[in-house]
Amino acid sequence: MEQYVAGLEQTLQQVIFSNDSNQIKEATKALSTQFFADANCVPALVHIIQASPQKEIRQLAAVELRKQISNWWPKMGEDVRANVKAKFLEIILSEQDALPRHSTARVIATVGRLEIPANTWNELPVFLFQCCNSANAGHREVGVYVIYAIFEITDAFADNLQQLLELFSRTIVDPDSQTIRITTVQALGKIADFIDEDQKQVISMFAELVPHMVNVLQQCLTDKDDESASKCFDVFDSLLVLEAPFLSKHIQNLVQFFMNIGSNKGYESVIRVQGLSFLMWSIVYKKTKLQRLKLVTPIIQALMPIAAEEEPEDSDEDSPARLAIKVINILSTHLPPQQVFPVAMEGILTYMANADPLYRKAAMLTLAVLVEGSVDFIRPKFNELLLIVCAGLRDPDATVRRTACMALSALAEEFDQEIAENHATLLPSVFNLMNETNPEITKEACNALDAILEGLGENVLHSNDHAQGETRAVVVAAIGSAAHASGSEFTPYFTEVMKRLQILMTLRSNDEELMLRAVSTDALGAIATAVGRETFRPYLNDLMNLAMEGLLLDSNRLRECGFYFFAGISQVFEDGFSPYLAGIVPQLIASCQLDENTTQFENDDGDVNGGDDGEDTTDEPNYVFRSAIADEKEVAADTIGELFRHTRSAFLPYVEPSVKELTNLLEHMSEGVRKASSSALFNFVRTFYSLSNCEEWKAGLPVAIPLHDNVAQLNALVLPAILSALESEDDKMVVVQICQELVDTVKLCGPGIVADHIVAIGEHLNLIFEKGAFCQQELADDEGLLDEDEQAEFDALLISSAADLVGALAVGLGESFVPYAKVFIPHIAKYYKKSKPTSERSMAIGCLGETSAGLLGGVTEFTEVIFPIALKGLADEEAEVRSNAAYTVGVLCQNTTLDISSQYPTILTALYPLFQDQNLENATDNACGAVARMILKHPNVVPVDQVLPVFVQALPLKRDHEENDPVYRMLFSLIRSQNSWVFNNMTQLLTIFAEVLSKEDELKPKTRAEMIEIIQALNSQIPALNIGASPLSIYLQ
Repeated sequence: MEQYVAGLEQTLQQVIFSNDSNQIKEATKALSTQFFADANCVPALVHIIQASPQKEIRQLAAVELRKQISNWWPKMGEDVRANVKAKFLEIILSEQDALPRHSTARVIATVGRLEIPANTWNELPVFLFQCCNSANAGHREVGVYVIYAIFEITDAFADNLQQLLELFSRTIVDPDSQTIRITTVQALGKIADFIDEDQKQVISMFAELVPHMVNVLQQCLTDKDDESASKCFDVFDSLLVLEAPFLSKHIQNLVQFFMNIGSNKGYESVIRVQGLSFLMWSIVYKKTKLQRLKLVTPIIQALMPIAAEEEPEDSDEDSPARLAIKVINILSTHLPPQQVFPVAMEGILTYMANADPLYRKAAMLTLAVLVEGSVDFIRPKFNELLLIVCAGLRDPDATVRRTACMALSALAEEFDQEIAENHATLLPSVFNLMNETNPEITKEACNALDAILEGLGENVLHSNDHAQGETRAVVVAAIGSAAHASGSEFTPYFTEVMKRLQILMTLRSNDEELMLRAVSTDALGAIATAVGRETFRPYLNDLMNLAMEGLLLDSNRLRECGFYFFAGISQVFEDGFSPYLAGIVPQLIASCQLDENTTQFENDDGDVNGGDDGEDTTDEPNYVFRSAIADEKEVAADTIGELFRHTRSAFLPYVEPSVKELTNLLEHMSEGVRKASSSALFNFVRTFYSLSNCEEWKAGLPVAIPLHDNVAQLNALVLPAILSALESEDDKMVVVQICQELVDTVKLCGPGIVADHIVAIGEHLNLIFEKGAFCQQELADDEGLLDEDEQAEFDALLISSAADLVGALAVGLGESFVPYAKVFIPHIAKYYKKSKPTSERSMAIGCLGETSAGLLGGVTEFTEVIFPIALKGLADEEAEVRSNAAYTVGVLCQNTTLDISSQYPTILTALYPLFQDQNLENATDNACGAVARMILKHPNVVPVDQVLPVFVQALPLKRDHEENDPVYRMLFSLIRSQNSWVFNNMTQLLTIFAEVLSKEDELKPKTRAEMIEIIQALNSQIPALNIGASPLSIYLQ
């Protein structure tokens, strides 16, 4: 045995001290094949840990012993195990060097994981408690560290939590050793993982220790012990995430403490970043508490000065200024905008007037990150915000101009229509920035262009010749974006663009060229959709071959952009794309089958041995998620759906394997993949339906017009799979996507799609309205759900999509939806309150309108609920709400069998302002629809001759052409009944008819045909109208 031990120690020395890589490799191999191949290695390593004079060898021996315990411990005799355990306790007390002592502690923890549950090492807890209570500070340190090490890997001591917390209440204030106090904080962080939220007494004991934990961290900061401080920061961050409310009673003091750390320029940046990180996670996990304690305002006021500090040159390096902006963004997206935006806006205005450009930079960045969570709240203030951004674009300081571009991009992503209306002001400023020499400014300017431009013009085309690297790719992407936005108006630039981009599609030498090739491929797909089939056809085959070649190159990004290209080309060429399917669909399916899991043998620090001691702290390989593959799968799934939609019957041979892969992706870990796969599957159902040439569906259950067998079979596969995935879906936007897809599918395919699943769909919708769906559970914290009036805009989108689905189901099921409407209408109605944001008020009234339209006569029993809300909505301060209210009033008047004609004067009075200078054209269109429906229902109650002059003045409708149906049905009815006002103003009406008939897509076929019949009849009956000499003459044949 002595010879074995000596050989083992010599081999360990070779691993540690040899400079010869071959010798190290041979020594490592010898350890595996000669020494660690039998159980003798355990006592031998213990001997080396106890006896070696070299701390490096003791350290490595302990690391290797920990690995071997799991292999050999169960196979060793009881007497050998008892001897080894006894020696561990001797070694841990006698070891003077920290690293081997810590590694030995982890060996003890590994053995304890096996022995303590079996009650075969009862001496260990007694030993540890004796150490922790020893008068010797070194022994106390050993005791606390071993307990910490045990809780790192096992809950073996979980039955002794109260005893341990009593012990730690003493060690956290150890009078002699900061090391003991720090280790106690670490141990508390590990113990917290094993405390359940129903263990109230234990939680209370733990909470009493929090102020002492803060004191330990403060001492680390005072001592400038950044390494230990980081360990304490990690513990506080981890406590925030846990369900048990360890920190709740201290949250106000904690926020102030960590805010002070983040604000203190005397600390190193890494420390300040960690302080701000706690603030960020407290917003995510304790937002209710922050709101109740009114901490949002002081947090923002503390963050903005930090955001005005200098930033490091390395864009990937965290800094206090960057993290402050990130925290403001988290505030914006997690809290109601009315609590965040006004405070931040006050700071923005003040900072923009500051002579120091760093403050103006902070103002621009703050504005940029506020937009995402505050869209509806800030919409009325858009013009004011745009003036601020324009001032930033013209700022004398380059950094301010760059960040102003970022703010402009943020606004453009959410306010595309408003930005488009201001393009004449914005484009010159952005073009000027693109011509600057500072690459950071040109990059952000290109990003702004990518978000907002309707047409870039020649300046941007030529700018690509001078751009370099990533900026060059951004310019190409901006060209594609411009083509997409400007449509056929891009055609004059097409030839010149093709000269440049076709060359870029051949690049393949390095990663930068592959990136540029990818972006060019994507841009060409957008350009094809802009210029159309005939203009693009001469380039089609060459570019398709280049794009298909790109699929075979080793680049996720290139494949992703290739798929975007194919989707765009299929949209343009439809059946003409069919010859390429055989080469493309297998590649798409292969991308769907890619495996994201890759074995990672190093820890996050790149250290193969891991941990602060250098040992391997993992027993199994660590699997790392590769998001690039997930992105590729997302685009592949979406493209499959698009190819079927556009190539139709040519795609049928690929339906079965595609559906199989798309269904598998419904459970993918990436929410983007889940959204794309569900969208594609619904696309398949809708495309099958359009191919079936089925008779037009009729509302109601049982289904009057059955689905075609192929549609029914596919739906029987798709909908149950999606509904099953919906039950456990934790991402709101995936649920939003599924609701929206169901809306489109029900409206196209009718009640047959949902007939067998209406109960399940109804139950899930009810859960959403009651905020009990799985994806809404993140709203809960240790003190319950947020009040419904305090939902941030992101959560409101989920409710809105659910409401849209309620409306669609009402349309599809008709009066059969009444039992479900009894459940949903009260839910929807509560969202119309003055305190609610515009989006929710608009959603509520819009949904009540859709439901009223769909229920037909079934709406009668809900009239007394819906009518007062719609009437209030007509006087709402927001045009969008007034517009929806007009529609709702109209369809309610049309469908209810309850006589509400006595309310017509009140309704007409409320509708009249909607005909006067409305900013939102939909409002006037929907008011026209409402008046038309009222006249159709009770023509003798409405004072037609007084109403029609105002009504006709608003024709033809400007935007909501769905309302053309009731508007013209009403006019046709009055013409047939020979209404005197109508006949006295027939010339004006015929002019309107001519205008609306000249636009192919504004009238439904039935309405269009009826209008032409009316014109022909008038021509016969009233020759004096001289229709034959008017633009309407073409309809007289």
